[in-house]
Amino acid sequence: MIHLFLSKKNTTYQQMIERNGDIVLKNCKSAKATFERNSIWYVEIEFPKSELLGMKISEESVFKVDLNFEKAQLFRIVYFKENRISDTYVCYATHIFFDSQKEIFVFDDRTVNSTWDGAIKTANDIIEKSKSKYPYHVYGDRWYEDYKNIKPEDGREVHIHNAYKTDLCVDVPSANEDIATQLQMFKANNSPAQTFVLKKFSDEINGIHEIWSFMSICSCRWICAENYEDKNYSKIETYWLRNNPSNTNMHWEDYWGLIYLPEANGYKIVRPTDKNYNWWPGGDGSGLTQGVKIQLYSHGIGNKSQSLCWQFEDKESTQTAYWVRYNLIQCLFGSEENSMMNRWPECEERRYVAMFDNYDCYFGKPNGYKAALKPKEFYVGYKEIVDYTKKVSMENVVTGIIPKAYNGRILPNNEIVKSSKWDENEIHRIEMKEYSDVKLIADDSSATKTTFGVFKNESNLQAYLRYIAGKDLKNELQNSDTETTIKFEKLFGSNIPNANQLKLNDVIYVDTNNSGKRERFYLNKMTYDLIKEMPDELTLILETEV
Repeated sequence: MIHLFLSKKNTTYQQMIERNGDIVLKNCKSAKATFERNSIWYVEIEFPKSELLGMKISEESVFKVDLNFEKAQLFRIVYFKENRISDTYVCYATHIFFDSQKEIFVFDDRTVNSTWDGAIKTANDIIEKSKSKYPYHVYGDRWYEDYKNIKPEDGREVHIHNAYKTDLCVDVPSANEDIATQLQMFKANNSPAQTFVLKKFSDEINGIHEIWSFMSICSCRWICAENYEDKNYSKIETYWLRNNPSNTNMHWEDYWGLIYLPEANGYKIVRPTDKNYNWWPGGDGSGLTQGVKIQLYSHGIGNKSQSLCWQFEDKESTQTAYWVRYNLIQCLFGSEENSMMNRWPECEERRYVAMFDNYDCYFGKPNGYKAALKPKEFYVGYKEIVDYTKKVSMENVVTGIIPKAYNGRILPNNEIVKSSKWDENEIHRIEMKEYSDVKLIADDSSATKTTFGVFKNESNLQAYLRYIAGKDLKNELQNSDTETTIKFEKLFGSNIPNANQLKLNDVIYVDTNNSGKRERFYLNKMTYDLIKEMPDELTLILETEV
């Protein structure tokens, strides 16, 4: 049922939720709601003028519609058209939460340096300071409950904290790029000197299942034990400058075992050749201070002291955004690069979908949404499909990059960074890609080693170019673009339970080839027929296309 509240009645929000509208529209010609991921929600409704019973509609009138949510949802009219031939009104109305782009503004310039939930807190502070009479609120949790103690992931850039003194991080002194620089403990500052790339080794070594390598971002050197020896007081140092960890000397020089100790809430980092030897920041923990050097020592695998254990902080969890004269919608999911949607990588990586419940917005880790708005799963059989096509395009595929740093610096001999698919295709697809933030201090006197991608030595800069170009190839450029179009019989028909309750953040599993094996689809956009109370059109994206 579609209700219409006329603005001259000055009805409160609570009254609109609890009461019928001034008008109940029973004979709509058409009525559809459109939802797009992290974008505006709106309705378009056409109804006979006679339904108004002589009353007048205005631009601020409000529709109340049933979307099979816990509550009916409110949409405020933005504009309407009168069709004198058909004697109807056609109204376009946006979800009531989007009133905030006119009401909620950042009146003071905000620099947000925080995790996702910290940005959500800032958004709510902005709402409070705007003093709207309407109860806008944003809810949203970050992906990692403890982002400073995550489970290691291949390719993840991390800061490594001591589990006993978490305010101290593993640090390359002065972001030194030279070979054989011993690591130290230093107050956490999230700088390049305290950032390392995790690389997973697929096999176990000597019964240790978790084998990893660490590359220092500030020098692009892999971390190893001095002389690769299982020996007390050997330095833990940066050493080889190469693309991948290696075992050329059969000492597993670039490899380390990780053993998680629940009692210490952290990982022991041990030599795979003898797991009794572990990273040691000196002393018994009480003497653990800034500047202490990290070395190898045989404390024994049974020693569970917390000062011998380490925690991995996800570097990308904390971001900096600048909200200058933004409205609330720009802060959350505007097209600007400083919006939460664009600034925090976890939004796309974990596919956050903003869901609205009148003046409430849920935006973040889906498990943190209210029960009625949490994602659900729908299963569609082969017989429900009436059309399924997949378009594959190689137009944007790149299998080799010639990376160019600031001041036109490229790799020696026009070296090409090649993807793992370099030899899979008939032709090599090469592209020059500019990385203007990667620079030598000699080329820019204002550049400092506290900035990611800045180097003193050209050999280290070249190693970093290889790293970031390889990362870009792996994450997106080497894969062909695919576009899947799928249509269902009567949009699920009667065989799919609760199909009328489909939401934008739900997941659809489809048996696309009658094999019993289902592919996973997400919704990018959907329309909902408010008259039939059923989904009407779906724009789906295959999981592998995300």
